[in-house]
Amino acid sequence: MDHSIGAVARLAGVSVKTVRYYSDQGLLASRRTAAGHRRYDGDAVARLELIRTLRALGIDLPTVRAVLEQERTLAEVVAAHAQALAVQIRTLQLHQAVLSVVTQRHSTPEELELMHDLTAQSDHERRALIADFLTAVLGDEPELAAVRQNLTPVLPDDADVRQVEAWLELATLTQDETFRASVRRMAVGYRALATDQPLWHDPEFRGRLIELRRTEADPRWPRYLELLAVVNGWAAPSRVAG
Repeated sequence: MDHSIGAVARLAGVSVKTVRYYSDQGLLASRRTAAGHRRYDGDAVARLELIRTLRALGIDLPTVRAVLEQERTLAEVVAAHAQALAVQIRTLQLHQAVLSVVTQRHSTPEELELMHDLTAQSDHERRALIADFLTAVLGDEPELAAVRQNLTPVLPDDADVRQVEAWLELATLTQDETFRASVRRMAVGYRALATDQPLWHDPEFRGRLIELRRTEADPRWPRYLELLAVVNGWAAPSRVAG
């Protein structure tokens, strides 16, 4: 059984103009009657419905053609498109988070540009930014590798708005030279205490440690740890009195 262009359009739930367009693109086969009218075979409706569905999912015409001509499998195309959509969704989530932060903070154009740059970075670039900070304040000694790893935020691919906001604040904080200097002084102080190798339950050692925290610790360091926990999805760190 064959169908007129109007019947195919009605059965597939599209306009006649759409059927004509896909026919002209070579995606939908038809024959001409003596009077010049298009006629479509029984497979045309199913083929048109597949085209319509793939296009509604955002798949481009060359890829649709490849599926119809069996140059690529439907499963392969759908998997690749799903992956591409996941990237787009993540990008939109990042943009949403930036706009949310800008709105809350009434940020300046300069701050907006900085936040956009920080979220547009690749995972490798984000890790490099934090590695630069930790090396600058802690050093690059091999024995501190575990410490640096535990202090490294890793923004997940499916990060929510709260995690993105935490990353933005944390990344901005690591670029602050006064914060870097205070963390560096704190690290030097802890190293000085560690060289004595005292027992942790020694009252004198605890007193010196508390004094160090009081005089050298930057109040933004606990904030760094809080933001680190949010980005990495960890439990919030406990506050130590001192």
